[in-house]
Amino acid sequence: MSILLLDVDGTLIDSLPGIRAGFLHALDALDWEHPSEEFISQIAGPPMELTLKSLGMTDQQAQQGLASYLDYTHNGGWEQASPFPGMLELLVSWKQQGLTIATATSKGEGFARRILEREGFLDYIDFLGAAQENGPRRAKADVIDYVLASNGWRERTSDIVMVGDRSHDIEGAAHFDIDTIAVTWGYGTPQEWETAYRTARTPEDLERIINARLLA
Repeated sequence: MSILLLDVDGTLIDSLPGIRAGFLHALDALDWEHPSEEFISQIAGPPMELTLKSLGMTDQQAQQGLASYLDYTHNGGWEQASPFPGMLELLVSWKQQGLTIATATSKGEGFARRILEREGFLDYIDFLGAAQENGPRRAKADVIDYVLASNGWRERTSDIVMVGDRSHDIEGAAHFDIDTIAVTWGYGTPQEWETAYRTARTPEDLERIINARLLA
C-alpha cells in the first residue's frame, strides 16, 4: 500500500483570501499595525499564533489574536476559499489506482472538513489529518505524527510521500524521514523548496512524479 499525505492550504485549496481577512481582523482587534502585503502573502500555512508572534506579539497577545482569527473564520471566513484547478481530478485518479490518501494540514480540523466536503475532496480522502483548533496539535510535525500514529504507519514511512507548498511541510515530513514534493502554485518561495524531494509546477507535473514514485 502506497500512502499520500496532502497539505490543504496552498496545495488543494486556495484559502489565502479568507486567511488574509481573518488575519487583518485579528490585528484590528488588537489595534496592531498591519504588516506589508509581502508579509501577508506568506501567512497561509504556518499556525496563525506563530505568525502573530513573528510580528512581536507576546504569547498572550498572540492567543488573543488567534481567538479573534478563529472567531472570524467560524463566522464565514472559511468559505472564502476555492480549489486549485486540476487537484480534485488528481485525487479521483489516484484513488482509482489504489493510493491511500490522507491530509496533514495545520488548518483546524473543523474548517478543513467543511471546505474539503464543500469542494468534493472529502469523498476521496481516507483519513483527515488536521490541527486542533483548541489543543496542542498545531505544528505540521505534530499533525503528521497524529496521522502516522492513528493509522499504524510509523513503520511504513518509506511507502509515504508528502505533498505541500511551504517549508513547514518539508521540515515536518523530514522529521519522519518522509520525502516531500513541493508544489509551486501555493504560497511558498523557491528558497523554501530547495530541500524538497522534487518540485511540481503544474498538476500534470505532480501526477507524473507521484505515479513514478508510488504507482510504478
